Amino acid sequence: MQREKITLGWAGKSAPVVDITFVEVEVEAVAPAAQTAPATTVVAVTAWTDPDPLDLCLELWAAWMAHDADRDMGVKTMRGLSGEGDGRGVDMYEAQQATDTRIAQATDAMIDSMARIHTWAIYTLCSQATPWRFPNAVFVDVAMEARAELTQRLKNNVCTAVLF
Repeated sequence: MQREKITLGWAGKSAPVVDITFVEVEVEAVAPAAQTAPATTVVAVTAWTDPDPLDLCLELWAAWMAHDADRDMGVKTMRGLSGEGDGRGVDMYEAQQATDTRIAQATDAMIDSMARIHTWAIYTLCSQATPWRFPNAVFVDVAMEARAELTQRLKNNVCTAVLF
């Protein structure tokens, strides 16, 4: 094995400096380790699955029940700034909010048309009601029945059928 000789020094012109001494340093070259293939990292990616339509409807309904989405009291201000030049531009946020509100209202109508015990189970599932008040019924069983009935009603509804 042969050693490599490295000399540190400046070949260009510079002002003379009194206190600096250049020292020759010998560096021993180390043989590289056996070449190994780089470890490949496998990342587990789950495929996209659409959310459950019933859960989506219930989530929109719970948000709609929690607060009034129409905070501007029906007044459409600054509408002309969104484009089109004629003051009738399309605001995507507003369009999505309108669709969500329609789904929430349709879900509310379907929940209200169910039996009282199933309505109460849905309200309790979505944290919109006080504790379970039916001592002769098991909440888990009634909740599963209510979800099944609500799913069927939402599938038959014109507004929410597209989701299913």
